[in-house]
Amino acid sequence: MRTLALAVALGSAVALAQDRPLDAHRGDTALRTPSYLLVDAATGRVLDARWDDLERPVPIGSLIKPFTALAYADTHRFTYPTITCRGSADACWLPSGHGRVGLTEAVAGSCNAYFRQLAQKTAPEALVARLQGFGMRADRGAATPAAMVGFGDALKLAPSAVIRGYLELVSRAGQPGVSPIVQGMLASARTGTGRGVGAAIGGADALVKTGTAPCSHSPRATADGYTIVIYPADRPRVVLLTQAHGRTGADTAASAGELLTSTLGAR
Repeated sequence: MRTLALAVALGSAVALAQDRPLDAHRGDTALRTPSYLLVDAATGRVLDARWDDLERPVPIGSLIKPFTALAYADTHRFTYPTITCRGSADACWLPSGHGRVGLTEAVAGSCNAYFRQLAQKTAPEALVARLQGFGMRADRGAATPAAMVGFGDALKLAPSAVIRGYLELVSRAGQPGVSPIVQGMLASARTGTGRGVGAAIGGADALVKTGTAPCSHSPRATADGYTIVIYPADRPRVVLLTQAHGRTGADTAASAGELLTSTLGAR
């Protein structure tokens, strides 16, 4: 099992794409510029960061979904269902729906309908135990079915803990139930909600998960977007967590991809 001792250190700022937020205050440069945390995948050393407080828990939206899947798998013989997502009729973010999807496709497209079904059959204790096993702490009361899909702001995790959790997840790719999640993150970078990362890094493979969560800033925007990138996919060197005020997770993926290429090009 990989264990990480993350040093809370701030590095120099890296040039970022200045995409316009959905409704953030245009005059506030600090809010327009995404926050990020870049960590060495092997050592856990912080390589660069721009984040006010790496230990302050924030809602992370759909970044919770891989851990919801594993909590479900714990009591379902590590097998996952196949469902039909009908879009708005199933409260999914994609109005037309994702169609027939299994777990890998659901992770790649961050399908709310799929994870709603998993959440309805997953006990809060199961999710809390899974999160703790991956170095993240959460209260049982916050692990509601809605929170397991990434809705609302009841369930909050520290950015540093999210980095630890995802690195641990990828390190367990050979364990039951994990491989379809990792394959979904790979597909996300190619054709899913994280394709903004894939477009930025060209033909190289990365593992990506996106999320859209209630805004944690003041003044508040419609949402905050999150993207986590583990690169490269086969032998991870770095992991990057990006948060963008007033944007969706899919929008944030483009900024994460540009930040990743800028950072790697400077090293």
